[in-house]
Amino acid sequence: MTNPSSTWKTAQLGDHIDLLTGYPFKSKQYTEKRDDVRLLRGDNVAQGTLRWDGVKRWDAREYHRLAQFHLQKGDVILAMDRPWISAGLKYAWVRQEDLPTLLVQRVSRLRGANGLLTDYARLLIGSPAFTNHVLSIITGVNVPHISPRDIKAFCFRLPPLPTQRRIASVLSAYDDLIENNTRRIAILEEMARWLYEEWFVQFRFPGHEEAEFVDGLPKGWKEGTLQDVITLQRGFDLPAKQREPGDHPVFAATGLHGTHVEAKVQGPGIVTGRSGSLGTVTYIEQDFWPLNTTLWGKQYPLGSVLFAFFLLSSIDLKGFNAGAAVPTLNRNDIHTLPVLLPPKQVLRQFDEAVQPMFDLKRNLQCKNANLRAQRDLLLPKLISGEIDVSNLPLPGTEDQAA
Repeated sequence: MTNPSSTWKTAQLGDHIDLLTGYPFKSKQYTEKRDDVRLLRGDNVAQGTLRWDGVKRWDAREYHRLAQFHLQKGDVILAMDRPWISAGLKYAWVRQEDLPTLLVQRVSRLRGANGLLTDYARLLIGSPAFTNHVLSIITGVNVPHISPRDIKAFCFRLPPLPTQRRIASVLSAYDDLIENNTRRIAILEEMARWLYEEWFVQFRFPGHEEAEFVDGLPKGWKEGTLQDVITLQRGFDLPAKQREPGDHPVFAATGLHGTHVEAKVQGPGIVTGRSGSLGTVTYIEQDFWPLNTTLWGKQYPLGSVLFAFFLLSSIDLKGFNAGAAVPTLNRNDIHTLPVLLPPKQVLRQFDEAVQPMFDLKRNLQCKNANLRAQRDLLLPKLISGEIDVSNLPLPGTEDQAA
């Protein structure tokens, strides 16, 4: 029996793609007003998703004038400066919640054309074959980059449209499950944060109705400094040539930065940016390696890592930038910040209430990791025609079929 993929034609991406690069918006006119329109820059492109922390915006009154650079749901996005980092290729696709958004220079928008579906183009860009293509042609010493011409030069095998739809539907089902779990994770995070604010900002902790207040504070609470809650320490060097993929996450100032075979710090713990990028605070369940661009929690005198995480997250760390050219956070500048110290009994109750939320969050993150691994294993086999997609079940339907 003839393999259906034997009829697939070899094609060049440039013949089947509508590629647009962004507009050179002037940084001095960026805003941070929530009513203005988000700008999609290279910093906002992660591995398979767009992230909007620290987003820059543009005057909303200019939006309609810049119609050429509007994005729409399903558009494929690829960073052209530093397109690949150790965490993977910086590509994503636009979801409804990402709109409205304007495309900035050095970021490309791709849409399928001439017999190539945009949903299938997304799979091509996310494939190992395209990553290998990018790694083979990246140019530039100070800022590695690729050009539209480089992107268009990628060669692939083009299936018929019905096959493209079927492959896209199978792999999109994985993405839908991952996205659903991600939304549940966000809800759990919001619930835990709300609980922190209720207990430690509004003083609505268990038994607050009967609590005696002295000088505006519940009896048993004290005034202290941040160092009474968490002692921050500079991270550790780990040259790129010494990094070997392993089970332990590596964290930089910008967040997760790959994995390593060794861990420097025992989890659970906290990291935040020390240089280059400030403001993000991350809670880490497992043993990890904090890079020297981070500060990490060496000690938690009150015994609650979760309380320290929410407290540190509530502080505007960017406001303590001590660097001129490079944003820098000096731990000594925040160690002395005045904070309220709840009794350890209240902290134990808080941990008991919040830890199950974090356990469920970790479980969902593990499910997502497994789904991503299954999808990533399947993707190259499908787009190469190695696996016939016609009878392949969607994820989550195997049990029903049995």
